[in-house]
This record gives sequence, C-alpha cells and structure tokens, in this order.
Amino acid sequence: MGLIFVLSSLSHPPSPDVNWEGIDKLFHFLAYAGLSFWVMRAFLSINQNISRHLPWVATILIVILYAASDEWHQLYVESRIPDIIDWIADCLGGLFGTFTMYIWHKLSKRFKINRSII
Repeated sequence: MGLIFVLSSLSHPPSPDVNWEGIDKLFHFLAYAGLSFWVMRAFLSINQNISRHLPWVATILIVILYAASDEWHQLYVESRIPDIIDWIADCLGGLFGTFTMYIWHKLSKRFKINRSII
C-alpha cells in the first residue's frame, strides 16, 4: 500500500518507454493484483476458526476501498487526474490477485507444499 501511495503521489511516476495505449491500466492491474495477493495471504495465515468467505470478502473490500482512495488522492497531486477506468483496472487486478492466492493456498494444502516460501 505504501509503494502504491508513493507512486500515486508523484506528478510523473516512472514508466517504461512503451508505445502502447493504455499501458498504465496494465500497471494498475498488476499493482493491485500484487497488493491483493499479499492481503489475501495475510488473512489466510490467521489460524483462527473463521468463516471461509471472510478472507475473500475482507481482501476484496480492502482493495476496492484502497483503490478508490488512491484515485481520490490523485485529486490533490499536480498533473494527476482520478480516472474511473484506472479504478476498474485496480479492482480487476485485486480480484485476480485474490483468486490467485486462493488457488495457491488450496493447491499447497492439497499437495502439502511448504507455504512458508511465500
């Protein structure tokens, strides 16, 4: 979250020199996929008897709300403009990261993979 906040605070965040329209949407997707992957991992690592849906719901809500706050934050950054399409890319990335960690968690339990490596 801190890295996303810092990059979002920059008037001109670093970006590779790629001539692809909409590449920033891919960066949004990847950043929030990574964020949700680790948030979901944190929730799954809690050794409590909780609802199996709670990690999903909590992760997705956190990511969606953080993405919205990030776009709102850009209102106050020079030469940055909040964009609903960026928020949608953030949310889709968040769903992807959450689902990816869920699958990793299920496979590691099934095949008894050492989950401490991630």
